[in-house]
Amino acid sequence: MAEPLPPLTDPAREMADLLTALVSGDRNLTGDRHLAAKFDVEPWSQEFYRILATIMDRLHALKGIVQDLPLDDDYREEMVGHLNDIALAFAPGSFQNHWSQSGADKLSARNLQPLKGLSGLVRQQVSYRRLSDDEREELIGQITELMAWLREHQLAENDFIRQALIEGLGHLLFRLERFRWLGWGYTLASLREVIAAYMLLERQDLDVNRNPDAAAVLAKVGAVIKSVYAKLEKTKTAYETGDWLLKAYGAASLVQTAAPTIKGLLSAP
Repeated sequence: MAEPLPPLTDPAREMADLLTALVSGDRNLTGDRHLAAKFDVEPWSQEFYRILATIMDRLHALKGIVQDLPLDDDYREEMVGHLNDIALAFAPGSFQNHWSQSGADKLSARNLQPLKGLSGLVRQQVSYRRLSDDEREELIGQITELMAWLREHQLAENDFIRQALIEGLGHLLFRLERFRWLGWGYTLASLREVIAAYMLLERQDLDVNRNPDAAAVLAKVGAVIKSVYAKLEKTKTAYETGDWLLKAYGAASLVQTAAPTIKGLLSAP
């Protein structure tokens, strides 16, 4: 009997689910305090800005996807208008007023229902595995444990790679904890940062006996990357092949998303 296909999702559905969860709250809070409470961060903290940037990036990317969908021009313009109206929920005017009077109105059914209806068309263009709660918690635990281990183990000649790994894992962890997104956008870019640093370390032709810590880093980081990739794939076979790491995203995309130091070394012959 064939194994059932894993549940899929898409950028429009993920955004609709997130925005729906943001609507309700204390009606007396200003927009900035409402959103900070929802994401459990301080208003106008670094984390607050990162969250806003992630939301605005997703809205901008969705507008790009809408341009490529097989839609009549009037419906395409209408959908872009809904996305622009949603974006106003995360603009200064919404932050300064009570959320119920501004932001919540922008996230009403007037704008969210068309976004939910768009999901089916978007999924034909962009789709990926939807993480279950258990899978998400498993990844968060694995990444947290790996970051703690990396902080305790320095690499004598390649410690900047260890730092790049910690930074990329931190970005991935933040987006997994604050959002539920894995297979697209900023969260995927965070994973690419980790893969890029891993590939650079792998290219060092390490002597296991002389560099046991570096060899351990490769083993532990590789295991976590493989675990993440396994959950991204629509099938359970792709990540089991020998060249699974390169198949994940390809060397070109890794170079594009790597940190400058990593990027230069990966690009070198």
